[in-house]
Amino acid sequence: MKFVDEATIDIAAGNGGAGCVSFRREKFIAFGGPNGGDGGRGGSVWAVADRNLNTLIDYRYARRHEARNGEAGRGSDQFGAAAEDIVLRVPVGTIFTDLETEQVITELLVPGEPVLLAKGGDGGFGNLHYKSSTNRAPKQKTPGWPGQAMKLKLELRVLADVGLLGMPNAGKSTLIAAISNARPKIADYPFTTLHPNLGVVRVGPERSFVVADIPGLIEGAAEGAGLGHQFLRHLQRTRLLLHIIDLAPFDDAVDPVAQARAIVKELAKYDPALHAKPRWLVLNKLDMVPEAEQAARVKEVVRRLRFKGPVFEISALARQGLAPLLHAIWDHVAAQQRADSPPAEIDPRFDAAALPIPLASAPDDQISDDPRFR
Repeated sequence: MKFVDEATIDIAAGNGGAGCVSFRREKFIAFGGPNGGDGGRGGSVWAVADRNLNTLIDYRYARRHEARNGEAGRGSDQFGAAAEDIVLRVPVGTIFTDLETEQVITELLVPGEPVLLAKGGDGGFGNLHYKSSTNRAPKQKTPGWPGQAMKLKLELRVLADVGLLGMPNAGKSTLIAAISNARPKIADYPFTTLHPNLGVVRVGPERSFVVADIPGLIEGAAEGAGLGHQFLRHLQRTRLLLHIIDLAPFDDAVDPVAQARAIVKELAKYDPALHAKPRWLVLNKLDMVPEAEQAARVKEVVRRLRFKGPVFEISALARQGLAPLLHAIWDHVAAQQRADSPPAEIDPRFDAAALPIPLASAPDDQISDDPRFR
């Protein structure tokens, strides 16, 4: 399936049905009175995040989404039927923006939670609605109210705890395949990754996090070089960035340090907030460096980059050094999750002294007075 993370659509809620002017006309019943019903409500447009979707391709070709209008009221006290609502199912992490005002309408982060995008118009009033003691034969009615309509931009930003950053062929796809259940395309030429890949990493029982692998960046990506920086948006929700550096490039003329500096500059050009995220160095392809040169090469790269954060030496292909990296990532992600979650408030009515004493910890003289033993 083709990966699509942007789409533009038109939505329109249904109009309300018009009210009816009608009077009761039956034999032997004079002055039967008004019996025109109200119109029905127009259908609304809702959005729901679906965890089973991972692309906006359905909205690349189906761009018009319009709900039906409500039915008009009829005589004999018949109200018009309300139209059915329509639901747009999108991946988790989709942002809806009004194209005219450029204002963000909603951001769907919770699977299954419905969000109203366009409200359907209310139905008009029939003359039955205007009957009163002083107006016995009303002839007023109102048309239905129009439904909301707008042009929307849909933008998908994947939800991941960790994002992989690096040049093409740095080994990002090999790493995510080694530590998770993701199976991206892996080859010995640049730009094998053409769209983001997500993988779930399980460190232990009930200890897991999500990793996102985006296409590699090159110098000038902010100006559109290579695949550009269009996929960097998928790193904006991550808690940690892993900067993958190739210690053994195929071309001896390639300087890994210069490439790493270029990526950091492109990151700052795209979004200063993304550049300020926690970033760790992961020096990959250690197995391709002679053992006698490994320590010196690692020290040289860190010294030239003047990097002060955590540094990990791994070989994704040989699966060396992955365990310390994964446990450190889990500790960081778990700490961030605890910091983001507010502490539970204790109910002031809660009195710990009023609770019964557990049998395992109660002294013998108190167990004998416990009503459970009487």
